[in-house]
Amino acid sequence: MKNTPMKFWDGVAAEYDAGVVKGPNYAARLDRAAGWLGADANVLDVGCAGGHITIDLASRVGRIHGIDLSPKLIAIAERRAASQGVENATFAATTADDPGLVEGGYDGITAYSVLHLVDDAAATLKRSHALLRPGGALIAEVPCREDIPWYFRLIIPAMTLIGKAPVVWLYPQAEYEAMFRAAGFTIEEIEVYNPKSHSRSVLARKAG
Repeated sequence: MKNTPMKFWDGVAAEYDAGVVKGPNYAARLDRAAGWLGADANVLDVGCAGGHITIDLASRVGRIHGIDLSPKLIAIAERRAASQGVENATFAATTADDPGLVEGGYDGITAYSVLHLVDDAAATLKRSHALLRPGGALIAEVPCREDIPWYFRLIIPAMTLIGKAPVVWLYPQAEYEAMFRAAGFTIEEIEVYNPKSHSRSVLARKAG
C-alpha cells in the first residue's frame, strides 16, 4: 500500500510528538504570533500536529481550531488540551480544503512548517486567503531552499524513498514570495529569527 502523507504521519505520530522541543525562541514565536493575531482573534492552526502551538496560543487569542491530516496526531492534541483544561481550542483531522471551514471566518491562520509538506503550496495559500476575513493575518514558517544545507537536500529524498521521511518540497524565498502575492496577500515581514531552524517567518495579510 502506498505510504500516503496521512499514513506516514499516523505512523510516526507518537514519536514525532515526543520529539517536539520548545527551544529558547519558542516563547518569542508565541509573543509575535499573539501580537499579530490579537486577543479576540478566531484562529485556524493548519498542520497543528499534536497541538503544542495551538494550545499555547489558546490563552492569547479568542478561539483557535487546530487541523491536521493525521487522526493520531489530532487524538494526541485533544488529550493534551483536555489534560490542561484548555476549553477554547478545538481540533479536527482534516485539511484546509475541508468545505466545512467557513470562508472569511477566521481573523488569523497559522501554518508552522506546513507549506513545504503539501503537494500544492500555491493552492494552500489561495485557500488560506479565502478562509481569512478582510484584514486577516497569515503567519507561516517556511524552510527556504537556500537555507537548507546541500547534504540535507540529498538525504531527504533518499529517506522519503524508504518511507522514513515525508515528501518535502523546497522552494527558494523568491518563489514563496511570488506564491503569497499570487494568492492575494501583502507580505508585511519575512525574518529569520532562529537560523538553526532553517526557517523563515512570514507575516502576510489579506487586504482589508
